[in-house]
Amino acid sequence: MSRRKNKGAKVIWRKLGKERAWGQATIGENLIEIDPRLGAKRQLEVLCHEQVHLIFPQASEPEVDRAGKALAALLWAQDYRRVLISPNAKPPRIS
Repeated sequence: MSRRKNKGAKVIWRKLGKERAWGQATIGENLIEIDPRLGAKRQLEVLCHEQVHLIFPQASEPEVDRAGKALAALLWAQDYRRVLISPNAKPPRIS
């Protein structure tokens, strides 16, 4: 059995006002779009939600919503956060 390397989804941050959505997943393209105007916790929730759409395209919207919220709640409770670093900033030293 041949195994294809699973390439991660590409995530694009752009305003989704015209689409009237917080996020959207394009299954054939393995693409996730997130509106950057969302708060940090909602961004994480929407990112998880859209990734669930890509992993389980046959899942119903209520199932995807439940799974996305559960994953985001777990990650948030474990202090996972998005950190934005300026391109010219020196990366933090981790010891």
